[in-house]
Amino acid sequence: MDKSNYEIVPAGEPISKSGIEELLEEIRPVWKGKNLIQRVVRLLPIDPSSACQRLFNAAIHDLKDKILIIGVDLAKDTALNYRLPSINREEDVLEYNVSKTIDLAYRIGILTRPEWRRIHRCYEIRRDLEHEDDEYEAVLQDCFYIFKTSIDVVLSKDPIELLKVTDAKDLVENSTNISVTEEFFTDYKSAPKGRKKEILELLVSFSYDNNKPDIVRENSVELLRHLKSITDKTVIIDIAGILEKKLGRDGIDLKTAKIGHACGALGYFKKARLGDFFGIQKNEGRRVSSDWSEEGKFCSKLEDIGGLKYCPKEHYSDLIKILAIMYIGERSYGRSSREVFYSNRAAPIISRIIRAEGKKAYIALERLRNKDENYPTLGGVIYREDIKRKIEDKYLLRRYESLLDTCGKIEDEITN
Repeated sequence: MDKSNYEIVPAGEPISKSGIEELLEEIRPVWKGKNLIQRVVRLLPIDPSSACQRLFNAAIHDLKDKILIIGVDLAKDTALNYRLPSINREEDVLEYNVSKTIDLAYRIGILTRPEWRRIHRCYEIRRDLEHEDDEYEAVLQDCFYIFKTSIDVVLSKDPIELLKVTDAKDLVENSTNISVTEEFFTDYKSAPKGRKKEILELLVSFSYDNNKPDIVRENSVELLRHLKSITDKTVIIDIAGILEKKLGRDGIDLKTAKIGHACGALGYFKKARLGDFFGIQKNEGRRVSSDWSEEGKFCSKLEDIGGLKYCPKEHYSDLIKILAIMYIGERSYGRSSREVFYSNRAAPIISRIIRAEGKKAYIALERLRNKDENYPTLGGVIYREDIKRKIEDKYLLRRYESLLDTCGKIEDEITN
């Protein structure tokens, strides 16, 4: 049925020509059988104004029922967070006034913001209908708006199938690697912010818990990665606060950085903390010798925390240089068929990190090409020479150019 073709008939015209009666067919069966809707049907031909008021009342009752299905605990937290009247029991929800019920339904995730605005507009029209006098007379357009909005936004929609925290718990507490279903993603995406936060808190807790089996901790981190892109920014910021609180006055450790990156919270940590953390990574990278295995471990850890995505600019160029020198490798002058030796494990990881940085990494690498600078000495020893000197060798230059190529077609963008 195409609802966009309904005819809006001026006041005084027969109600049957407006299309309102057809809208009633969209109401969920559970409401169609109730006396309230049956009274609306009886009143519609003789008193459209009263029919509108009763239909809107049914929509508000339905919102309260949906809030109760989601749960009093979540409603209580939502009311507290958004300074709505307190909720401690089911009766408090049932006694909520109309305006606050609409607000609570929006904040808890039952209504979208456009739907919230439409239902509030219906509430304003209903108040006008309740106080009809010589200055205001309800017109058919008012009735149609209430009917269409109340049915489309509320009475035609089933209650949310709310994802439980135990659903996530059961998923990660498995003896094998997780496989997340599309249904889980859909339910999580439609879950209220409070429930999303509860699920992420559980996964963070499991990820930290050394008493949990390795597979459970790994599954928890993996699920955090899966949910990151469909989690509200405000929820991620709350999780960042929880993670920083766990640290107390200590600096960021690798476990926290890995978990923070998995759920998208690391970027919301305090800048000073991120600066200290990446400064430590920079110094570690400088100390890595020509042991290809050690380079592989260093790059693997860096990728686990998001590569250079969260790296402050005071450390960015230095870390790009460290990765570039690892990628370029060392010239071979022996009998080996290879012109260059480098870590087979580190090289593909570095490519992925640099590719993710794109234009930003390209600019940093181009600046390093002509920068005549060695690493600061560590105990009086220069561990790595500068890139400018290394790429005087044609084979090392090829490696450097191939690293630039991983950034994508950036050169043309910069030139144009």
